[in-house]
Amino acid sequence: MEERLSPAPSFSQQLPHHKNDETAKLQSSDTDPSTFVVRIPKDQVYRLPNPENAHLAELHKKSPPKKAKTSRCCLCCILFSIVFFFLIILLGGLLGGLFSMIFSPKDPKFSVERFNVAETKPKYDITLKVHNSNSDVGISYKSSSHVTLSQNGKEIANGDYPSLNQDPRDTTSFGITLKGSTTALPNKAEKSLKNTKTKLPLAYSLAINSRARMKMGLLRSRTITFHVSCNIKLDKLPKTTQIVSQQCQTKRH
Repeated sequence: MEERLSPAPSFSQQLPHHKNDETAKLQSSDTDPSTFVVRIPKDQVYRLPNPENAHLAELHKKSPPKKAKTSRCCLCCILFSIVFFFLIILLGGLLGGLFSMIFSPKDPKFSVERFNVAETKPKYDITLKVHNSNSDVGISYKSSSHVTLSQNGKEIANGDYPSLNQDPRDTTSFGITLKGSTTALPNKAEKSLKNTKTKLPLAYSLAINSRARMKMGLLRSRTITFHVSCNIKLDKLPKTTQIVSQQCQTKRH
């Protein structure tokens, strides 16, 4: 007696009914037969990155850009330089003020030793004498000073005051040359040069604006401007000119 085996179930019959239903829904939703549906397990979609990639991502987040660091360093250097510069200026001003208040240095005394006038060109050669009466304070004169010569309130010549250093209780003599502002001498000066028999006295005003700093050891005062005005009276203008009278005053600013 032969036993008949029942036919094996097909692959489609072995699949659960709910999977067949999902496949049917997907097939029914797609209108294009050439479209493929890729199904990815849920644990792969929502899985976090591996530890190595996560560490690299954290490093990129924490490290700021190099350009930002460089710009911050440059800004800090500029601010520091500005603050340091203003502190130096403030400290210098305070030291200069303390120097003037504590030591109270005296102003230098100016006088005119010689006064000569060139006959061919309006040029005046003047010898000045400066006396520093301070016992402990020296004076350093700057070359940016200016000298003018006037007659009857009108400027007739000008020149520069030389730079020099003067020790305490020192007397210094030096010459300056003033060039005339016009090509001819003033009328009174020309008459006095031509008239050799009679004396024709002449009056001049000499103005000096001298910029200087007082010093004692390593201490330095702020820059001071000495305004010097000298009223000079001469007997005549030949080579043997004599200074009849003079009066010089010095004011500090």
